[in-house]
Amino acid sequence: MSHWSRVKTNINNMEILECAAKKLGCSISRNSTARGYKNMALKGEMVIAVPGSPYDVAVNRNEDGTLSLTTDWYLGYVAKVLGPDFGRLKQQYALEMARKRAAILGAAVTEETMSDGTVRMRIRGV
Repeated sequence: MSHWSRVKTNINNMEILECAAKKLGCSISRNSTARGYKNMALKGEMVIAVPGSPYDVAVNRNEDGTLSLTTDWYLGYVAKVLGPDFGRLKQQYALEMARKRAAILGAAVTEETMSDGTVRMRIRGV
């Protein structure tokens, strides 16, 4: 029985995803192998090593240019850091993408994290 779960995303920029994962404390390797339950392994164009987890995330590009994230959710190790269904990682990706676009426009960015975990971002000078 496989423990791997694949989540197709709208994420399409691997460099921004790498930056987002690093902001959440993860480390990155390219063209590597992700670890899963009972020494299962899965190749990834990028592999996200999750701190405190015996399991990694394999990132691979789909034919349409979007990225799929595949991991082993067993015992919640990955979810503790990246959120259920990668929610925290997706949130951080969106923030990093907004920061990048604001920087291109020369705008100033301020952020405030709310008590429920949402982030209020203000972009000025656009």
